Amino acid sequence: MLTANCAAAVPSGVVLQTITACPPKDREALAAKVAKLEKKIFPSSEAFDYSVELKKKNIGLILASKEGSQELVGYLVFQRQKSLAWLHKLATIEQERGKGIARCLVHSLCQQMKKGGCRTIVLWVDEARNPARALYTSCGFQEIERLQDYYGPGRTALKMELAIIE
Repeated sequence: MLTANCAAAVPSGVVLQTITACPPKDREALAAKVAKLEKKIFPSSEAFDYSVELKKKNIGLILASKEGSQELVGYLVFQRQKSLAWLHKLATIEQERGKGIARCLVHSLCQQMKKGGCRTIVLWVDEARNPARALYTSCGFQEIERLQDYYGPGRTALKMELAIIE
């Protein structure tokens, strides 16, 4: 099993924060921004209900925003289960892709999980999403399983895993 290789500097002008680090009064509005962004990026069949999901104790959200503003440019949703974390969603807005924001979000997740004693991060990715697969592979994730029709007829999913122990 390979260990994490997703070190990355936060791009200039971008700030990362967990939703739990935000004032409680702002969290609902931030969740609504994430939901709105998600509708632009993912098929509607893959949308989360963030008003429900973020109330769960083991669900986390890391936000990437423009420095000095509330403009959301990316996010990562994960679920922690003892020594295992599931990376459920990772997205950046189209005009900010290729600038290292997604890599920073993955790196932030790796660091948080490592500090908390988590040993492995697992995800499912659509085989047709080549940029996402390339990012995950470059961060050290390895393909461990294929599942036909996971996302719908003809849409194969790849299960990928990353060990984050030292």
